[in-house]
Amino acid sequence: MVHHVGAAVRSLRHRVGLTVAVVGTLTVCIGATAAIVAIVDALLLRPLPYPAADRLVTLHETNLQRREAEGLLAPVRANDWAAATKTLDAIAGCYFENLTDTSGALPERIEAMRVSPGFLALFGTPPAAGRTFSADEEQLVAPVAVISDQLWARRFGRDPSAIGRQLRLSARSVTIVGVMPASFAAPDPTTELWMPMPSLTGSREARLLTAFGRLKPGVAPENAEADLSTIQRALGVAYPQTDGGWSARVTPLRDARVGGLRPTLWLLFGAVSLVLLAACGNVACLLLADATRREHEIAVRLALGAGRGGVVRQLLLEGAILAACGGVLGLTAANYGIALLRAAGPQLPLLRGAAVDGRIVAFTMTVAALTTLLFSLAPALRATRIDIAPRLAQGGRGLAGRRQGMQHVLVVAQVMLAVVLLTGAGLVARSFDRLRHVAPGFSAANVIAFRISAQWSERPDAVGARQLRTLDRLRSIPGVTAAAFSSVLPAGASFTPEEIHITEQPAADTRYAELRMVTGGYFRTLEVPIVRGRTCRDVAAVRPSSEVLVNRRFVDRYFGSADPVSRHIVAGPRAGLPPAEIIGVVGDVRERGLASDIEPMVYLCGLTPYWPDPRYLVRVEDRRRVSITAIREAIREIEPGRAVYAARPLEDFLADSIAQPRLNAVLLSLFAATTVLLAAVGLYGVLAQDVAARRREIGLRMALGAGSAQILGAIARQAAVVTGIGVIAGVAAALLLARFMASMIFGISPRDPLTFAIVPILLTMTAAAASLVPARRAATIDPMRALRDD
Repeated sequence: MVHHVGAAVRSLRHRVGLTVAVVGTLTVCIGATAAIVAIVDALLLRPLPYPAADRLVTLHETNLQRREAEGLLAPVRANDWAAATKTLDAIAGCYFENLTDTSGALPERIEAMRVSPGFLALFGTPPAAGRTFSADEEQLVAPVAVISDQLWARRFGRDPSAIGRQLRLSARSVTIVGVMPASFAAPDPTTELWMPMPSLTGSREARLLTAFGRLKPGVAPENAEADLSTIQRALGVAYPQTDGGWSARVTPLRDARVGGLRPTLWLLFGAVSLVLLAACGNVACLLLADATRREHEIAVRLALGAGRGGVVRQLLLEGAILAACGGVLGLTAANYGIALLRAAGPQLPLLRGAAVDGRIVAFTMTVAALTTLLFSLAPALRATRIDIAPRLAQGGRGLAGRRQGMQHVLVVAQVMLAVVLLTGAGLVARSFDRLRHVAPGFSAANVIAFRISAQWSERPDAVGARQLRTLDRLRSIPGVTAAAFSSVLPAGASFTPEEIHITEQPAADTRYAELRMVTGGYFRTLEVPIVRGRTCRDVAAVRPSSEVLVNRRFVDRYFGSADPVSRHIVAGPRAGLPPAEIIGVVGDVRERGLASDIEPMVYLCGLTPYWPDPRYLVRVEDRRRVSITAIREAIREIEPGRAVYAARPLEDFLADSIAQPRLNAVLLSLFAATTVLLAAVGLYGVLAQDVAARRREIGLRMALGAGSAQILGAIARQAAVVTGIGVIAGVAAALLLARFMASMIFGISPRDPLTFAIVPILLTMTAAAASLVPARRAATIDPMRALRDD
């Protein structure tokens, strides 16, 4: 009686443990898969929230000679294209404008877009409340605005009475006429307000519009690009000085939104798919072991008349229940996973719009159903393919030692997947580590960066005077050691290189360099060394300064060993700058980003009267003494109607620039660790089952004189063979993967010796740890008890 009770308890404990192991494995792996698929779906698969969204495209001007791959569009040229095109129903554009809302107690910055006539109609999205602009309002540039759902919620609590109310935007009152739905994100999700665009300059060089188009039905983007390029060539003949050499580029809106994220998305999707495959292999091993353990039970049922089909259906049903539990819990895990990813990288566009919706639920349930077939069918068929009489004669004793070939194959596959994922994670982590240790060329410590709201319509002379007054006030704050501003943050953006002519060199020699506008304290604020000459002076002048500094790379490439100081350069026609004297040489700064090479750079000295909202930089002795609040209060003293925004330590901006590589490294490392754990569990399960099945054989060998070392060696050899085959196959597959990854990710070496040396060692150590317990269990078997029990 006690024996039967003990057997029942052991059986129950085994079933509970099996259920927890299977459901837990599926929950983690299906949850991770659903989370990544939700991100892929949001960016690549889900239709954009606009009617006939597949017909929406972005429009750019291109000039290969000037290295302009995707330039903005001049308003006059947009009109020319719209009038002549035969492939687009409409063309419209917008430009960004910072506005300050002074309607409330404190000034608040509003991210606004000035839009050309027909811009909102081009996307075809009806407003959530109110209306959009009338034709008269667009033509007359009426003081009206359409606001975003985000601004409607933040300022008005989604009160319908907000329609008709006024906002005080930079000393001008505008009336709210409508609210766009939360799904509307044109040109990007951060836009909070749209206003009619005033009549802009007719200059064909004024390229400032972010332009969109709607294709005619049945027209492909390639055909539209050919059409607009033909129109542009004709314009080049008519206006050779401004339009010659320019062409058109048409890009589907979805492709433009995804940008360079597509390789990252498919890399993560491929990685999580391998994790799911490893999980299926792991669960299949567990169920195969369980089916082997239940062979006597199944043989009894078959002997009593149960049909093989009925037994298979029961085993499949048990697997389906486990898969359904894993799928439901996996959906919950996916929700939490997406939330954690958003918290870890709120600035990443990859995570916007990702959510577990009906499509992801359907995908998850489909995955659960497929995994049921993958890991339940083979064990079910194998368990019922037995000789009844021999199995009944064996009673509860195992024949499993001869039936583990499939489990060994599955463990080999898991080890191989673990090697591939671990190698990929190692390469990405090494790449991120190299990126993290790249010297930016400046010191971001104790530097605070921020912006001050301004409008493009402000008078240039007033802008220059305000900027100089702002710098003086910032430098007077106790604890501030330097203050400056630049058109963009260091390591924050890349621009198309401008054509440069060096006056003292042959006119036929064309040089290219990027331009940055900086004030005199820029290099001191960032602690960039002045190698030769001197730095800029701050002068409140409307016209551009006639002084520039260049970086070392500029000197090395265009002057060699000659001294560039006191030489003169002239920017190309597109920049429209006067001749300028080189007054100094500065150290190289990775202005384009940490992952980019250092390129020749020209720093234009002076204020930016035609760029009213530059990036301010303040160096402080101690951030605990000079806070962002102190800076806001200082600005409020001299500019009470302006808002300070985007205020953060420069180190945070620098960290944001590598946030995506960091997330890639973390996710791939987690996926790889999960796969290694699954492989270890699978190996442990196979070895443990093998030891249990061969208990009588091992006891007999020990009774005949075999020592513990021999038994340990036999189990270790079995583990070594399985692991070795998986590692060899995994390394071969990882070499192919590394070549593919090297073409997509900065700093990856396809034959990184450290990674390819560490991964096999790590897997071998993991396999040794996984085999230790079964091996010790085998070596400590009591021979007499084993022979008596069996």
